[in-house]
Amino acid sequence: MTPTPRTDRSWELFPHGLLVFERADQVGPSRLLISRVESCTTPDCSCREVGLRAVAVDVDDNFDATALLTGETLRSKFASADAMDAQLDIDLGSLVPDDHEGRVPFSKDWLTYVQSQIDGELLDLLHERWLHSKGMVSPPETNWEPRAPDELVGWTEAHPADRADLYLDGDDVFVAQELFCVNLPCTCDEAMVTFSPTTGGAPNIGSIRVRITSLEIIERDVTLDKAALLDRLWQAFSIRHRRLSERLSHRKKQMTGLASGRSGSRRARAPVTRAERVGRNEPCPCGSGKKYKRCCGR
Repeated sequence: MTPTPRTDRSWELFPHGLLVFERADQVGPSRLLISRVESCTTPDCSCREVGLRAVAVDVDDNFDATALLTGETLRSKFASADAMDAQLDIDLGSLVPDDHEGRVPFSKDWLTYVQSQIDGELLDLLHERWLHSKGMVSPPETNWEPRAPDELVGWTEAHPADRADLYLDGDDVFVAQELFCVNLPCTCDEAMVTFSPTTGGAPNIGSIRVRITSLEIIERDVTLDKAALLDRLWQAFSIRHRRLSERLSHRKKQMTGLASGRSGSRRARAPVTRAERVGRNEPCPCGSGKKYKRCCGR
């Protein structure tokens, strides 16, 4: 049952709630940090953290994962003085040691390592477990407000129960929103990410439009005084979502599927053909709001 992490991650979340990090040191055996994920089960509680109770073990040629991970053996280890505790904010992705009521907090080296390995994929999976522990479900919604063909729909507008993707910059917290074109005749390979402060009702800091398959930045919409902040937030977003192209592609398909299933949402439009004689710099007849050369004319 030893995790076999992919090349770009060192963790594995098992169905029974064990989160295992593997750390390969330059000298000596690899080490596993085996954590039990503990979620609040009170539906009305507004907490946004999960607890991690963990034990570290060395992995060498004689390591017997089956023996270690049997229920009784692992329970005794979690109850021992060697067990460590931490709290993970599933929105911010921040990990803090937990010394409440005499608990042993994560050691500094494990805290630093685990924090460096937490990514958006893990946070989303932990959020699903958090919802499940509270007996909650998060079905997608298709009752978003009608809009013009060139307007995008945000992921959380269709999935309001999903976790907020939060980022800390100094003392300020910002939320990232992923938006997609759901105009069914449009076949664009683009997505937009906007960043907004979580308090004060201030407008968006700015947005970045990317090509999904290549992550090429097509457009940056930001005022000069917010440009550096937008760049920092985009960098943090890109680091957290290590499989960003796959993430955006998957979400784009889901949003398109929701749009196609909306009652009365689709109005038939003939695909753009050469017979329409549309200029390459003219608006695309599909209604996407883009120039023809950047949409159906590619």
